[in-house]
Amino acid sequence: MSMVLNQHPGSSLLTGFQRWMLVPFAILFFAACTEGYPTEDELIINPLELNQSQRLEAMNQLGKDAHPEMTWIYRALPSCTMQITVNGPKSGQQTFGLQMSGADVDISFNKAEKVYGVKVQPKEGDTLEERPVLLSKTWLDAIEMNNLVRSFQVGCQMSAGPVSINNTNPS
Repeated sequence: MSMVLNQHPGSSLLTGFQRWMLVPFAILFFAACTEGYPTEDELIINPLELNQSQRLEAMNQLGKDAHPEMTWIYRALPSCTMQITVNGPKSGQQTFGLQMSGADVDISFNKAEKVYGVKVQPKEGDTLEERPVLLSKTWLDAIEMNNLVRSFQVGCQMSAGPVSINNTNPS
């Protein structure tokens, strides 16, 4: 059984000229599809596979890049304490220490300022206030810092010895 189509030879849905005219539109379409996407995949690090110095280095890099108007510098102190220095245009420079052993770590979002925050609530005593350890314009930065802070807690609780603080300068 054969079927015959009533179609003239050489006729198609689009003529050769029309196909030629679609080429620039196709190029623009595919070029626009890559607009806004990174040209390289960002390396995803597993903070649990890092040592404490590497975690601090990653935290300092994130603290330097996460917010356009603020920088955060992290340093490990003895007894599972993290020293945090914040440089901001409104508040100037502030330095404070947080006892990380058993502290609660949480992510929040400030709708008014459109900023994500990673905050730590120390376990010791009810009078210690929750303190931000990072403010960022992006949720991904907050998630990454949250994971780094939690893995820092695990690392300092597991290590019996002091943490090396030589590799904590973000410069």
